[in-house]
Amino acid sequence: MDARITVHHQDGDRQFLCAAGEPIAPLLRDAGLLSLPCGRGKCGKCLIYADTEPAEEERRLLGRQRLDAGLRLACHTRARDGLEVTVPHAGTLKVLTQFADMAYEHAPLVRRVPLAVAEASLEDQRSDIQRLLTAARAAGHELTLDELAALPALLRSGQPLDALLYGDRLLGLRPRGASHALIVDIGTTTVAALLVELGEGRILAARGERNAQSPYGADVISRIHGEMEWENAGRQGDNPLQAAICRQIDAMLHRLLAESGVQDVDILSLTGNTTMLHLLCGLPGEHISKAPFIPVTLAPMRLPARQLGIASAGRCFLMPGISAYIGADIVASLLAADAHHPQGPFLLVDLGTNAETVLCVDGQLLACSAAAGPCFEGATLSCGMAGQDGAIDTVTSEPGQPVRFSTIGDAPAQGICGSGVLDALALLLDAGLVDETGRLEADQSALGQRIREDAFHLTETVSLSQRDIREIQLAKAAVRAGMEILLQEAGLHSRDIRRLYLAGGFGSALRPRSAARIGLIPAELEERVRVLGNAASFGALRHVTEKDAQAAAGELIRQTRYIELSAHAAFSEKYVEQMIFPAV
Repeated sequence: MDARITVHHQDGDRQFLCAAGEPIAPLLRDAGLLSLPCGRGKCGKCLIYADTEPAEEERRLLGRQRLDAGLRLACHTRARDGLEVTVPHAGTLKVLTQFADMAYEHAPLVRRVPLAVAEASLEDQRSDIQRLLTAARAAGHELTLDELAALPALLRSGQPLDALLYGDRLLGLRPRGASHALIVDIGTTTVAALLVELGEGRILAARGERNAQSPYGADVISRIHGEMEWENAGRQGDNPLQAAICRQIDAMLHRLLAESGVQDVDILSLTGNTTMLHLLCGLPGEHISKAPFIPVTLAPMRLPARQLGIASAGRCFLMPGISAYIGADIVASLLAADAHHPQGPFLLVDLGTNAETVLCVDGQLLACSAAAGPCFEGATLSCGMAGQDGAIDTVTSEPGQPVRFSTIGDAPAQGICGSGVLDALALLLDAGLVDETGRLEADQSALGQRIREDAFHLTETVSLSQRDIREIQLAKAAVRAGMEILLQEAGLHSRDIRRLYLAGGFGSALRPRSAARIGLIPAELEERVRVLGNAASFGALRHVTEKDAQAAAGELIRQTRYIELSAHAAFSEKYVEQMIFPAV
């Protein structure tokens, strides 16, 4: 029997039919109204307002105060006829679109050549494409059937035209003018897009949004399981995860074009982790999620944007990856870090759900991926949240002074994001309120009196619990153990590292001092940190604007040895060692 439910959200009200007695979470997810960070009803993040009797799990996860306010969990709320549900406003997500720019030799991957195509005649009966290739000095073409069908009218229109060339291959024709590109970093949590004028590499506009696949889970494994559900259901309709990200990129492109007064782009340079690019292309990710972790492909790809449902005449250039868990985004970050140019030994770390780390020594690279889990992005912490308005992002305290904190957007505190968590934990360690084993214990100090019911309270509703500290402890141990394995394999100590590059939103927001205090990074490297910002976007830009960058990316991949931490004999030992917080 179907039940009619009404959902109130920031864009208006919608009505749905749902099987009575079934959880409403999948319905809200498929409608794009709510994210399911874990997808199993265990994280306590799928918050809604509903007048229902709370389930036992809701009582445990939410507590009396939030239950009394009407908050419930969508995973545990079952449909009944006449049910009304309110989805809380998610706030504006802070998406990193800036990066640490570096000078490089500029040479766009795709170039425009003004055309003067000979007219056909009885004396010259060559095909349109033959005359076009001669005029463009191209050896071949990659025009689609639709583009070939439009060619006769276009050549006879009298309109000034440019040939779009990739090496000696003709990619397409454009009205004469400047060349533009869309640079896209498809992150698991966020998507960042830059509109670039290719001639000089100028950024005309930028936009960042929450990844439209987020309702299917906070991490890549959850997304793969979402895709597998569609597969197991008989592939009915469009692949929902592919459709979500392709629609999002299309919408972001056209917003940026409208904002800049540009008609279209010639190319789209796309990067992301291996799972994100598989989902973009509709490639099955099932075997990425289980040993021996085999992707369909890691090679660079080039295909028409329209093949992905993106309304552009441009060509998509998808960057290559290294392994199932060291993806194209890390290759891009290596380009951003100048790894293809000589420099001293360095570590590059992209801190996220899967914390990827690369050690570069004398042109040789060692890489690993540590399963940190989504706690750095707040998904599994009791009051954790993504970097959006209302998230506590810094926590400080001077001797004899009260605790101070800042929030993103200067909004009232609603939760705490990764950088704020690291600050708070470092503060507790400095005060002796968390010991080396991670145990939280109150004392009579002003700071210690904020510890109640096994949680350190920043406000009445935002706290860091003992369980949260254990989550961070596990995550930082995995990340740091990965670093130590790479150093061990190279025969180096952390003091030998000249620079520690931090990539990504969380890496760019954290304070190196807090990261070193909890042992997330070696203490010797605190003063050697260089923040790259959105390194993946900068690397994807360099991939299509820097001379020989494609060849450099390929060489970096060939020089990289991937180390599977789960199979490394010393990983368990290093992991246990790094569970302990550093002494003062």
